Amino acid sequence: MAQGHDVVLTEPKDRSVEIVLDGDTVVDVKVEADVVVFQRVTHQWIADAVPILRSRGVAVVIDIDDDLNAVHPRNPAWESMHPRNDGKRLVGGGIHRHSWAHLSRACREATLVTVSTPALLDVYARHGRGHVIYNHLPDMYYGVPHEDSDLLGWPASLHSHPDDPGVMGGAVARLVEEGYRFCTVSDPKGVGAAFGLPRDPAGGALDMNHWPAGVAKLGVGIAPLADTRFNKSKSFLKPLEMSALGVPWVASPRAEYVRLHRKGVGALADTPRRWHKELSRLLSSPRLRAERAEAGRAVAETMRVRDNAWRWIEAWERAALLQKESRPVAVP
Repeated sequence: MAQGHDVVLTEPKDRSVEIVLDGDTVVDVKVEADVVVFQRVTHQWIADAVPILRSRGVAVVIDIDDDLNAVHPRNPAWESMHPRNDGKRLVGGGIHRHSWAHLSRACREATLVTVSTPALLDVYARHGRGHVIYNHLPDMYYGVPHEDSDLLGWPASLHSHPDDPGVMGGAVARLVEEGYRFCTVSDPKGVGAAFGLPRDPAGGALDMNHWPAGVAKLGVGIAPLADTRFNKSKSFLKPLEMSALGVPWVASPRAEYVRLHRKGVGALADTPRRWHKELSRLLSSPRLRAERAEAGRAVAETMRVRDNAWRWIEAWERAALLQKESRPVAVP
């Protein structure tokens, strides 16, 4: 890179970190790097590898974007990451070794923890070795065709947002009764009932490569979030995606949504009545939609990953310095 660093991105299937085991115990970790970055470390052995790497002088950065300690019990991830299931034997003979407790331990022992919101510092970096890097978007979110319309949509899935539609009360049902169309950019099963509708709306699950185009089909987007511990740390990624795709949006007044809104994009709603009012304004006014879409694109243009890569380099340089200045790490 321009700063003189060699950065190697490794997909999970091609991991270049070799963990050496003695039974179930991690006894060695082999990697050729000065700084190693792990994301969402929920596996026991990866967490065990952190102090070993640090004892060898390798800086370890843990990157996390959600408070996994506060995942909703109805989210499928809750069961798979609950500490009570750690160590259970799986069908086929394997051992389940994932837990949000492993993530917390890895963050405590890491050289540096990078997070996407300030609230996550209090969850994973109370030791003071935390670094906030707000979410940015890759190029795939820019230049996607968008046609203005009064199609209202929710670009999210119910399994990861089980309680969030409820903050809107009957606003969506009321708008549908008034003749507006509503859809979801996800599996629609159960979405209708969640928003007070007599049937599930149109929708369909999309993979990551098709997600931007799917969201861009919306005329107006919504981002409701209940006032929960998990959502307290939620980033502004979803409304940022809509902004980049030219979709005007209305969102709940959670901390990071407010942060993005203060840049001059979107609208906020804190009651069902306010939700209905803000959405009615957008759905009935092509001119307002165009103005909001233009403002959203302008803000999102400043938040491309490629133009902000220095923020990650800055964090990794800090991690390298912290590692050099730290006392030797004792390996259990």
